[in-house]
Amino acid sequence: MPEFFRGNIMQGSNTTFIYIHAIWCTAGKQPVLTPIVRKVLFACMKKSPEEKGIQVIAVNGGDEHVHCLFKLMPVQSVSAIINQLKSESENWLNNNKFLPDPFEWDDVYSAWSVSPSTIDKAVEYISRQEAYHQEKTLAEELTAFDRMVIHMS
Repeated sequence: MPEFFRGNIMQGSNTTFIYIHAIWCTAGKQPVLTPIVRKVLFACMKKSPEEKGIQVIAVNGGDEHVHCLFKLMPVQSVSAIINQLKSESENWLNNNKFLPDPFEWDDVYSAWSVSPSTIDKAVEYISRQEAYHQEKTLAEELTAFDRMVIHMS
């Protein structure tokens, strides 16, 4: 049994290790998130949610999408967290007028659970988004993620 479980289980306290890697796109997959906009947006997306009990571990992306890794607490739902992150970041971008036109995220998202033992690999993958997308398109990336999903008949 891993060391981090021993103390908690033996003392009877609950411990939850649920991590989610989510991806969502700009409305119409418009490439409006320039490097400068991404830098300030992603810093805000890490700091602001903390005040509301959302633990964002990593956030990064490209011109038209965002990757976000967060820890899901037992009383939180994946959709509620993602919708809150999208809503607050959309409002923040629009209120601060970082873009010439009103900004919107697409309504849909994709999300996968991440094993606690692979968190550092997920963080590294998210942090390397700019380099990754010099070689692969968003469509290729999403296809690769889709291949990881076990499809039940």
